[in-house]
Amino acid sequence: MRLVKEIEFRAKTENEAFQRVREKFGPDGIILSIQTVRTPSFLPFFRKKELVVRAGILEEEKKPWMEKRDPDLEKRQMEVFKALLEYKKNLGQKEGTGDLQERLIEEVEDKVDIKVHQRSNPVASKPEIGKSREEEQGEFSEKALALEELLKSELPENYAEMLWNEFSESPESGLSFRKWLKIRCKDLCFPPGKDMLTSALGGNRVMIVGPTGVGKTTTIAKIAAIAVQEGRDVALFTSDNYRVSAVDQIRTFARVLHIPLEAVNNGAEIPELLKKYPEDTLILMDTPGHGFRERDRIVQIENIYNNFSPQAVHMAVSATARPGDVRAAIEKTGGAVPLSRLLLTKADETLGLGCLLALPLTFDLPLSFVTTGQNVPRDINFADPEFIMDCILGRREGR
Repeated sequence: MRLVKEIEFRAKTENEAFQRVREKFGPDGIILSIQTVRTPSFLPFFRKKELVVRAGILEEEKKPWMEKRDPDLEKRQMEVFKALLEYKKNLGQKEGTGDLQERLIEEVEDKVDIKVHQRSNPVASKPEIGKSREEEQGEFSEKALALEELLKSELPENYAEMLWNEFSESPESGLSFRKWLKIRCKDLCFPPGKDMLTSALGGNRVMIVGPTGVGKTTTIAKIAAIAVQEGRDVALFTSDNYRVSAVDQIRTFARVLHIPLEAVNNGAEIPELLKKYPEDTLILMDTPGHGFRERDRIVQIENIYNNFSPQAVHMAVSATARPGDVRAAIEKTGGAVPLSRLLLTKADETLGLGCLLALPLTFDLPLSFVTTGQNVPRDINFADPEFIMDCILGRREGR
């Protein structure tokens, strides 16, 4: 996301500020910050309060992985693979090799860029008994293309090979690899139900944890906005009192959405606060960001969990984070509180979205949401198989 328009003005009340933003920018306008100041006066007693408001529009940038695939290019790529296979089978033959090379030069377009990952070259050392040469060529081509696309998404090679082997041995091996992988992705996502939001969240009392700067507060605002649009009762709780701006940020979101906010100083306060809300109220708990070496923060999160008693705990991780750091964060946090879901943020900041497959495969936790920018509430997606397939392999006609 990028800020394309920005204004700063003064208003007497928050309602006046919200109204002016809507009049200026329409429904896409957002308030970036609200600061209370006092007007100058010779007599301090007569100084009045005013709000200094910054607002603007965030424009959604085009996501490279969501671009439409070029079917003509893919067809030419398949032709090149078949031609290369034929050439390989004729290597070592004294007659006909030169003619084949000339035909390849004439038929293959220079613009086609084929990158075969050498380490995972799936050429079988011995042909399987009972398979024709054409079938072997087809299997080679499909596996090469599948592995190439998976590795291009930065999915670790061992997982790419594992998925292909699962596909080869599955009863659905007659399907295309893409269709099979879409079925396989169902095991990596939250179990769907009649209510998508409740199914993704895992209940009405939800806690979100994760490292500092991963985007937990903004993600909570997006989820709350979806719930408000569906007409649900929502309340925000925050125990993130470490950052000076943290409570102000989530308070701004609560005001915009017209929902209550409860700031928690310690876990012992939570049970009494929960009594204020009916059981069917969606309560989202924001927590302080923490590093996996910060024992005090981990203890605080454990205390919040014990008093909040959530139905689900979502571990937020960034798609741009190093795999080793993600593993350490999940293992450390999971050792203190039981994790229910994985929530991936900042998917718009990387092309290596193989983590959408690698994370649930590694930690045996389903994905719940994927965020793709800062805009509230648009830049959040339910982690369903179709969305994951579009991110990993791109959109295709006739999916």
